[in-house]
Amino acid sequence: MAAKKIVFALCFCSFLQTSFAGLERFWTLSDSTDSQINDNWNKLSEQEQYLLIKRYQDLKEIKVDQSQDLQQKMDWFNQLPEQEKQNMREAWQKMSTTERNTLKQKLQQATTAEQRAEIRAYYLKKYNVQN
Repeated sequence: MAAKKIVFALCFCSFLQTSFAGLERFWTLSDSTDSQINDNWNKLSEQEQYLLIKRYQDLKEIKVDQSQDLQQKMDWFNQLPEQEKQNMREAWQKMSTTERNTLKQKLQQATTAEQRAEIRAYYLKKYNVQN
């Protein structure tokens, strides 16, 4: 019986030790995470700080550019007649990933609406989607 109590006490202590691992950041006497961040920031040179800020801004701009690009594609697709939208959906589902990427590139390189229409017609014909 005493052995069971000792084993239980050891298991309980090991559980407590693992349960509170990493909780030192919550103790009031430990350094706050804000001061650690500030210390790390202050250790950087002005050049490194500038590069870090620039990188962050570039990442934000990429997301904005991607969302604008997606919006343009959606606007273009929404201007198509309903039947053609459905035909494009069916052809898109039949395409492999590489063919989809090729189609995207061709449509991006096309400069006129007639060229885009020809590209769409080619892919619709290729996948036997009714026009």
